[in-house]
Order: sequence, then structure tokens, then C-alpha cells
Amino acid sequence: MTSNISIGREKGEEPDVEGHPSFPNSGSGAKPAGHAGSVVDLVIRSTELDEMEDLTSSLISPNRLRPLTKEVTFDGAFQVHGLQDFFTFATGYGCSVGVNIQHEPNDERMGFVWARKGSGQFIMDGRKHEFSSQRGIVMSAGPPRTLNYRDDCATSALVMNKSKMAEHCAKLLARDLDQDLQFNTGFDLSSANGQSWMRLFQYATAELANPHSLFRTMAAARQQLEQTVLTGFLLSQTHTYSDALLRPQSAAVPFYVKRAEAFIEAHFAEPLSLAEIAAQAGVSARSLQNGFQNFRNTTPMGFLRALRLQRVHRTLLAADPGTARVTEIALVCGFNHMGEFASAYRRTFGETPRATLARA
Repeated sequence: MTSNISIGREKGEEPDVEGHPSFPNSGSGAKPAGHAGSVVDLVIRSTELDEMEDLTSSLISPNRLRPLTKEVTFDGAFQVHGLQDFFTFATGYGCSVGVNIQHEPNDERMGFVWARKGSGQFIMDGRKHEFSSQRGIVMSAGPPRTLNYRDDCATSALVMNKSKMAEHCAKLLARDLDQDLQFNTGFDLSSANGQSWMRLFQYATAELANPHSLFRTMAAARQQLEQTVLTGFLLSQTHTYSDALLRPQSAAVPFYVKRAEAFIEAHFAEPLSLAEIAAQAGVSARSLQNGFQNFRNTTPMGFLRALRLQRVHRTLLAADPGTARVTEIALVCGFNHMGEFASAYRRTFGETPRATLARA
């Protein structure tokens, strides 16, 4: 095998015993060496079909390579750049080759593939899809699939995490998804959406391969690049929620604000903190603060205080003035500082708690 191999590793990461990083074949059940933030670069050329099959099986997905013509001069080229579940790879075989991708039941990855040169065919569940420079395909891990490369075909692909894609879709919709996120297999790259996606694809591919990119050194840059790509793909390719994403939407209260409100209402009498409420809502404290200020014109703790005051007010109005005690009712509703409680109550209702109890 004639190879040009370049492996980029972060400090502390070790290659496996074969000299290659164990990256990123999650479908086989193998654990990748290093960690999720490890950047891998690998460039290989080989004239041996079996060796290329072993490499691509261990690095990408379990597969079998088979020549599609009798006379074969194999000249394989392969390169990969990126992270475990966000990376780009390019492949060419120099001849007509079929790639039989094996069943991957536990792999959460999905990929976009197009032919930067030549053309080929993708087959899954008996359905055939052509791919070329004008038409891409979207592949999800799972059932067996076949990629047939014609002799002049060379492809580029971008692999993403389907679970992250679904989570990102839910954030864009500001609600939970009520069914699986499924993408159309064919992708018309000559359309306006297709051309927009290809510009983003080329940018992401260049950033993933650039050894001097901020993507290599800053986790925030990696996250930003990945989120930009996920957004672009969701808005460009047709899927289960395309209509919901693209239709004009009024400013809806984010789902995490509603989750926080429900949690506060269920636990208002307990000593809640902003950090605990944010954790239950599934966002950062800062995001939760911004959400409440933008959509409720208050803060999470302000919402909690107002809810407690309303509960005290209703309880006082329904209590027996001869036996009820303001302090006891305030404590039961979550107030621990009676001075602050009395001041907040007077500002809200224009009278003291004792006056409300007397009216009851």
C-alpha cells in the first residue's frame, strides 16, 4: 500500500495499536480512542481494494467493497477531517466499485453525500437514487445500503449527529418534536436551497480540513460551526418538519420557559434557586433569564415570587380570621423572610396581609 498519512491529535490522545485513530465507527460498537473533542486528519491512497475496505470499515462504517467490472485497476483515495460525529470525508476508487454498507442498528449518525466528479447510485430498501454534482443524497445509519461508484466517480460527504439534528430542530421550532425527524433521500443541488446548502457545505469542509482554523483550538468555534451547519441543513433539505420551520411564525413562548413555569408551579413552596429551575428547563440560567424577560417581562425568580404572593392572597381570603396566622400561611407558601414578604405583599395588593385576613 502506498499511503500518505497525516494524523492530527490533541494533547493526551494516543493512536491505536495499528497506528490509526479508532475513529469514528460508532455503528460497530467500538469506543473511539481519545474524546469527543479530538480532531482527526487522515489522508490515504492505496492500490489494494482489500486494504481500502479494511480502512474505511474501521474508520467510517463496516462495509464490503466489490468491483463492478471484470477488468479493474484499483486506485483508491480517502481522506477524513473532523470530530467523532461531525466530520467530512472524500472517497474515490478509480474504477467502478460497489460499497455494501452493513446494518448499523445503534449508529446515530447521518450524512450528506454528493459526487464532486462523475456519478453513482445509492440503493436502499430496493429504491435507487442517482447522485452527481447536481444531485446529492441523504443517508441515515440503520439498514443495509449500497453505493455504486462509476469508474470516474469521486464523492465528498459530511457526517452529522441525527440526535443533535433533532434537538436543534426542536429549538428552532420552540417545541418538542412529536415524531421522528426524517429527511428525503434525494437532494436537488441545482435548486436555490441546494445551492445555498452547497455554499455552506464547502465552507464547513474547508474549516474542518484547515489546520489553522479556530475550529481546531476553540470549543466555542466548533460548536458554532456545527450549529450553523445543522441550521442550514434543516432549512435547505426537505424533512418531516420543513413546513413548520419555513412557515411564518409569531413570536411563541419558548418551550423552556413553559417548562420552567410548570416546574415552578409544582414546587413553588420549596426553596428553589435559579440554577435548579434552569436545570429543570434544560437551558443555561442566562438563557432562562432572557426568555422570561423577553416573553414574560419578568425574571424566573420574579415569576416565583408573584406566584407565591398569589397563593398567600387566595389562602388569606379563604382562611378563618379567628384561627389563621399570617406567618404560618406565608411559610407554607415558600416565604422565609417576613419583612420582605410583608413589603412585597403591600406593593402587590395595596394592603397588609393582616388587612386581607380581616376582610376574609
